[in-house]
Amino acid sequence: MNPAAVGAPPRVRGLVARFDDLLGRRVSMRALALLRVLAGPVVLLHLQPFLSDSLHGRIYQDAFYEPYASWYPQLPGDVYVGVLWLGAAAALAMALGFLTRPATATTFVIVTYNLFLSTTHFHNNRAYLVIVLGLLAVAPCGRELSVDAWLRRRSGRPAGDLSAPGWPLWLLRFECAAIYGASGLSKLVDPDWFGGTVTWQRVGRARDQLEAWPLPDWVVSTLTDRSFHVAAAKFVVLTELFIAVGLWWRGSRYAAVWVAVAFHLGIQGSASVQVFSFLAISVLVIWAVPSTRDRVLRIDPTAGPHRRLGALVRALDWLARFRVEPARPGSRLEIVDRDGTKIGGAPAVAFTLSRLPLTAWFTLPVLLLPAVRRARRAG
Repeated sequence: MNPAAVGAPPRVRGLVARFDDLLGRRVSMRALALLRVLAGPVVLLHLQPFLSDSLHGRIYQDAFYEPYASWYPQLPGDVYVGVLWLGAAAALAMALGFLTRPATATTFVIVTYNLFLSTTHFHNNRAYLVIVLGLLAVAPCGRELSVDAWLRRRSGRPAGDLSAPGWPLWLLRFECAAIYGASGLSKLVDPDWFGGTVTWQRVGRARDQLEAWPLPDWVVSTLTDRSFHVAAAKFVVLTELFIAVGLWWRGSRYAAVWVAVAFHLGIQGSASVQVFSFLAISVLVIWAVPSTRDRVLRIDPTAGPHRRLGALVRALDWLARFRVEPARPGSRLEIVDRDGTKIGGAPAVAFTLSRLPLTAWFTLPVLLLPAVRRARRAG
């Protein structure tokens, strides 16, 4: 137990003990391993403007910049450019899982160093990237989905422990939900935002771009109408608050994830948010239950559709949700969920696809169909 709680009342000591147990509970690191793979390309996309400028002989010092602190070290131009390219190489190694710990730590240090070189470099999405990289750097997320793990198997060495204390995962979940909550609450108390003024003005400044798109006149007219933004702004605020709260409960989590993906796709197409949407969608993988192979997909190996679904699951089950097992010839397709519920036939296909990261967003709404809901209840 935390020493600070020793002299506290029993109720407080009990809460602290449960909190300590939560932080130290060993869980699967598979979601963080997958996030590490996805974060590598996000870092490359983040560094791309800096690298592009360096190829043309420009760095941040060639334009207006404002250091955060006079003592903050600023490297000579050539050394700075070399550090940026080292960061890109480290991000690639991080994604591949080659020398995962040093590669991830190097990526975190370089991205963080570059962020604080100038106040003009700071954006909330870049700060979020630094937080994600920092947690990946301290988490043992290179034991799966990595070149390191493959080399370990090739050399005949035993596999590393795939579970670890869950505190990096819980901390990242808190940060993820806090971002939506803080954004929604700040807009809620801002009369210009909640009243639609901010979004209306943004669209007004981009009206020429809208009119250049192949959109019907009524769409352009609607998007630039003030009354539309009065309602739309409230919808945006409520969406962010729903995501922030909905992610914490299993009953609403899949709906919150689905809404979050749609939300980020929408703002990616309507606003300049740099890498935020790609990063935020990637981080959503951490909301998967941190256990692996706790569902069983039973297929008839003599049936072509079954074999194809089994191959698809083996290729796209990046979170390791399923064990694919053969059934007797002539058996129907069947899913055994972690609670023992059995689902067969077409509903089993829909359920399976709804649990694969690449197909989940498209198939989660199918689970609301009456036939699928009846099949799940009957199981």
